[in-house]
Amino acid sequence: MKNKLNKFVLCMLFLAAGNVFGAEAVPAAPVDLKTLVEVLPWVGSASKDMPAKIILQKESVIVAIGDSITKQGGYLKDCDAALAELYPELKIPKIVNAGIGGQKAEDLVKRFEKDVVELKPDIVTISIGINDVWHRMKAAHDLKVLETYKENVEKMVDMAQSNKIKVILLAPTIINENRELESNKRLKFYVDGLKAISVKKKCGFVDLRGMFLEALTHQPPEVKRNWLTKDGVHMKPLGDAIMAVGVLRAFGVSDKEIEGLK
Repeated sequence: MKNKLNKFVLCMLFLAAGNVFGAEAVPAAPVDLKTLVEVLPWVGSASKDMPAKIILQKESVIVAIGDSITKQGGYLKDCDAALAELYPELKIPKIVNAGIGGQKAEDLVKRFEKDVVELKPDIVTISIGINDVWHRMKAAHDLKVLETYKENVEKMVDMAQSNKIKVILLAPTIINENRELESNKRLKFYVDGLKAISVKKKCGFVDLRGMFLEALTHQPPEVKRNWLTKDGVHMKPLGDAIMAVGVLRAFGVSDKEIEGLK
């Protein structure tokens, strides 16, 4: 219990410090949990390797590291609200937001010790890959870049696991909501790389890209573009809700529990 309290205090200091630690806290804001219920039929069933029951313990500390999608924090606020509604007895602190805009895997690995390991969380979610593809679209697909990406992600997994931190890898989502674009075809290689790492290292994996592609098959015909995102990458509330459903499933929250949110 003492260790849990120490971790909780440290995370509260992190939230107060904000940019001093190179990350932004998740701002408090009302969340409409009905949006999670709305998107649930669009994203397919949870994969069989999702936990059968909640993996969080009382006062479990969770850190989310990533790029600007994480920094904006919409899906994390959704998760915070859902966990508070479903498991009030666990008293889960708000997820620590360690997202920084514009970053790639090579940036995350440099700050992983400070922004994750030093906080001694129970769980870390790693969400990275969009910028690794998007920012390099003027150049041809480079297998060396892909291999370096996978090496950096694996280094972060190793750092976490050697410190007894559970890892959940979040697949990059989508670029411009069009699966036929070259950017999305390249993105699949990065998603496949993350999945391979999850198998090798026996850590959690959420195929957010697959969930987004499935959701796009339900796009209303009157919406011509950017249904789930504001600019093809950063999330609208529907996109945040899809991400949140994926993360909650990885925490062991069942679809039936999500359906009961209000």
